[in-house]
Amino acid sequence: MSTIINFLQYKNVQLERQLEKLFQRANSPRDQLDALLQNKDLQLEDHKLFLAFLAYLEEQQLDAQHVFKDVLKLPKHQFEAKYNMKWSQVIKLSVTFLTILRTNDPQGYKQFVD
Repeated sequence: MSTIINFLQYKNVQLERQLEKLFQRANSPRDQLDALLQNKDLQLEDHKLFLAFLAYLEEQQLDAQHVFKDVLKLPKHQFEAKYNMKWSQVIKLSVTFLTILRTNDPQGYKQFVD
């Protein structure tokens, strides 16, 4: 059992590193983003965290699309200062958001990332 947990933790750390590398630079290339999203398998946990985050944003009276656009475009320190949120966590949630958007509304996805 601990081997499975260690593997899942390792996989999560690897994904977080990949996301940080991709998004450290403002205006990351769209093809890299597309490739990352194609390799992302959404799990039930992703949806639960995403829905909880949306509820938090609503409670804080923040527009989710603005937050997700800013996390993709602003440097890490500016994003964290503006929103008082951990950049790496919001990056992960933005991947969930973009994966859902890309699957359910390809045209909306194109408009969002362009």
